Amino acid sequence: MSAGQIYDLGYKRYVGSRRSVGTRWTVIMRHQVASSWKTWWRFKIWLVAAALATAVASGVLLLASDKIIKMFVGMSGKAMRIADGLLSLSPAWDCKIGFIVSLTIGARVIAGDVQTGAFTFYFARSLRPRDYVIGKLVGLIVMMSLVMLGGPLVLAAVRLGLSESQAELIALLPVVPKSLAIGVLGTLIYAVVPLGFSALITNRSYAVALWAAYYLLIGHVALGLAFVTHPVVAALDLPTALGAVARDLFDVHLNSFVKLDIPISAALISIFAHVAAAIGLMFWRVRHAQQTGVGGAS
Repeated sequence: MSAGQIYDLGYKRYVGSRRSVGTRWTVIMRHQVASSWKTWWRFKIWLVAAALATAVASGVLLLASDKIIKMFVGMSGKAMRIADGLLSLSPAWDCKIGFIVSLTIGARVIAGDVQTGAFTFYFARSLRPRDYVIGKLVGLIVMMSLVMLGGPLVLAAVRLGLSESQAELIALLPVVPKSLAIGVLGTLIYAVVPLGFSALITNRSYAVALWAAYYLLIGHVALGLAFVTHPVVAALDLPTALGAVARDLFDVHLNSFVKLDIPISAALISIFAHVAAAIGLMFWRVRHAQQTGVGGAS
């Protein structure tokens, strides 16, 4: 009986670079950004719309900055200049564009992965749930910041450019961090909260419909109830809460016949509560998919 022989089948040990386990989320992030950038209707056209809205607002600042408008009222009760009041209204058009982007991208992400069975692939490659969650969150935050953060910062820069003296320029420097804060809050709302609704339902079409129903119907119902109950209820409407924070930061009040003064504390609690609930739902769905799927890592 002849002795057995071992043949070389061409196996070669992996000699490439080895990355840290803590960087796995960057792969998910890059994939999310790349997939969101595909085709015009998902993100690109809405980014152009946000740029056009910012250009129009900048033009109004440049051409009519010294005009007094009665819609803007300062702390003293006097009408303000457009240049001083327009920054507080920047979330008004940014929220509309951000909501559309959340429908085309954000509310589809997790439900789409569940529906297509992508989690089997993810966890078969020893991906941890936190890597997936962090990667998706960072990817969407990067994309949404181009819409929600760029506009307020550009308007703040234009406002600083309209300063007539160095003393006025120094006095107006706080508008930059205020605009940054508004942009960051808007980015969190439209990047994170839709992901929570995407985690609730395993069908992406239903997830988009649920997010749209909550944003449009529940938010408007809360806004209507606030007029007959208490202004705090209006904080459940996310764009209204963001607008209340913006007006409070810039010390601007709208001079209207029907006033609804939402406390900034209630608005911030509503925003961060929505964000925290969405992140919790993401971890719940991804952990469930890992435990019921193939493979996985601790």
